[in-house]
Amino acid sequence: MNNSYIAVLDSGIGGISVLKDLIKVLPGEKFLYFGDNGNAPYGNKTIDELTVISKRNIDLIKRYPVKCLVLGCNTLSVNIIYSIMRYSGLPTFGVFPPVERVSKNKKTLLLSTLRTAKTFTSSDNLHVLGLKNLVYDIENNVGDLTKINIERNLSLSEGFFINKKNYYDTIILGCTHYVFIKNKISDHFCPKNIISGNEYTVKAVLDFLQNNKSLVNNKGFEVKFIGNFAVFNEHFYISSGQT
Repeated sequence: MNNSYIAVLDSGIGGISVLKDLIKVLPGEKFLYFGDNGNAPYGNKTIDELTVISKRNIDLIKRYPVKCLVLGCNTLSVNIIYSIMRYSGLPTFGVFPPVERVSKNKKTLLLSTLRTAKTFTSSDNLHVLGLKNLVYDIENNVGDLTKINIERNLSLSEGFFINKKNYYDTIILGCTHYVFIKNKISDHFCPKNIISGNEYTVKAVLDFLQNNKSLVNNKGFEVKFIGNFAVFNEHFYISSGQT
């Protein structure tokens, strides 16, 4: 088990933000990354569609020796993590928007996919905004993320929201894709804080490995990409080696 992979699954490049954070904390591990960009974005799909796609992807992942599975995707985590856990039979960790960690006395904006947004309710201090096209936009501009137009994506969103600088105390990035354009989002809204659920997921994986005595302390890490390797190799390739 100690020599097995930590598998990371996402609809494309978003989970690489989680992978990078995992490598920082677990620099001696072997990682398996599955970026299912052929089916991106997940956030516009039904639960049934996500379930069928995920089972097919898990079947591919389980061809390799895997000691745990990380869903580098808020949409999968929020909606079907328990179905994935049952089907895979693997210890499974998700990335969740850390809504409960934000002060209820502060004004917070949760930006997410449409599917994730349906699982949260807006309140006086929390506004939930589902973005239909931003993941698609990021995937299609992976070579030059400066082309992403935040204002245009917000204008195409469903539901009214307050689009003002310095209005929100905290922005929650409820999609791992959005981490790659964190600075653009921050520049647009100018919040005091901008956070994601990545760090909590990484800590949960670390705790699991330590508790199960399956933490590996090799001198260097290893990353194996499956799926559309060319996309990741060209733009986000993480060489195996020392951090």
